[in-house]
Amino acid sequence: MTTITMRPHMLRKLEALGFTFTVVLAVVLALALMATSSSIRDDVIITPGEYRIYELEGNPWSTVHFSIDSTEPVTVCITDDTGISLLKSGEGALCFFKAEGVTHIEKIWRFPKGGPLYLVVIGNSPEEPAEVSLRLSSGLVMWW
Repeated sequence: MTTITMRPHMLRKLEALGFTFTVVLAVVLALALMATSSSIRDDVIITPGEYRIYELEGNPWSTVHFSIDSTEPVTVCITDDTGISLLKSGEGALCFFKAEGVTHIEKIWRFPKGGPLYLVVIGNSPEEPAEVSLRLSSGLVMWW
C-alpha cells in the first residue's frame, strides 16, 4: 500500500492558501450583504386623503422590515407599478400587503418577486393630519 507523506513546507503552503481563501470569501460576502441593504427613517405629516410612496428594491430572497407609528389612523400598502398606477388614477392601490386604519404596525415582509415594489402610507383620518414616523430596512440582512 502506498503512503503519501507531506512535508512541513507543503503543509504551510496549504494552510496559507486556505486562510487566504477564507479571508477573501469573508470580505466578498460582507461587501455583498452591505451593498444589498438599505435603511430609511422619515417623519412626515400626511393630510387626510394624501399618500406617501417609498420605493423598495429587492429580489425574491430579500426582506423588508418596517415600523410605522402615527397619531391618526393610516393605511399601509405594499404594491408594484400596477398598484401605483391605480392609486394615482384615484381607484385605490392593488396591494400585496395591506393594513387599514392602523396607528402602529411593525412587520417583516418577504418580497414575492424581483424588481421594485413600493411602500405606500395613506392618510385615513377624516379631519386631522397624521404625524407619521417610519423606520424601514430592506435587504438580505437587517440592521437597525
